[in-house]
Amino acid sequence: MNIVSSKWEAIEGRENDWQELAARTGPKLRAIDGVEFLHRFQNESGQVVVTMGYTDEPTYQRLVNDPNGAVAQMMADTGIESMARWISSERGESVD
Repeated sequence: MNIVSSKWEAIEGRENDWQELAARTGPKLRAIDGVEFLHRFQNESGQVVVTMGYTDEPTYQRLVNDPNGAVAQMMADTGIESMARWISSERGESVD
């Protein structure tokens, strides 16, 4: 399984919009074939950490890095970058 954890920070004044977007899109992202799980939490710094599991690395590439991929398309369609700023991501294969 390919796992990705990304840190996001709400743009000042858009915090509520960001939370509402996450609540709406989480179930849709979880329903995408190839997405095994999605969890999000707010860390001690106030950033939102989103962790998603994909069936495997080729599935991740197809869904996220292909501009026509389901996850990439949903990110573009929601206007996420008008509400939150991507900080960083870590990605790798599950070891257990």
